[in-house]
Amino acid sequence: MSSDSRAKPAGIARDIANKIDKKRDPAVERETLEWIQAVLGDSYKIDMDRPYEEVLRDGVILCNLINALAPGSVKRIHTKGGAFTLMQNIEAFQQALKHYGVPEEDVFQTVDLWEKKDISQVTMTLMALGRTARHRPDYKGPMFGPKMAEHQ
Repeated sequence: MSSDSRAKPAGIARDIANKIDKKRDPAVERETLEWIQAVLGDSYKIDMDRPYEEVLRDGVILCNLINALAPGSVKRIHTKGGAFTLMQNIEAFQQALKHYGVPEEDVFQTVDLWEKKDISQVTMTLMALGRTARHRPDYKGPMFGPKMAEHQ
């Protein structure tokens, strides 16, 4: 059963879902996709007219993104298949992020994206990736996300 066919949340669950949705910022989501497109270059074309969460949901773009930043990070990217197969892309991306240096506490949970539980957390993870990339000497791409705090 697809996550879109489930009953809408009611009561406190609805209140929580509404609060999470209010954390989303369409301008930041668009900026995020533009950064991803800039990193990927002509190798992958993002459909900016599709909903943000749908562009990212199968994990294909995310895997291509981390491979552009750290070649070979994700060995196999599934472009088709069922839910379990496509969720493997998301999980491979999450593991690659940790190896790249993104703090584990900044990495979203698979359900945040796959079941659209907390899309704002996905955006925060991508900002953390942008911050991490910015501090790597081998990164020459566009800047994205707020600067990482300096330790004194």
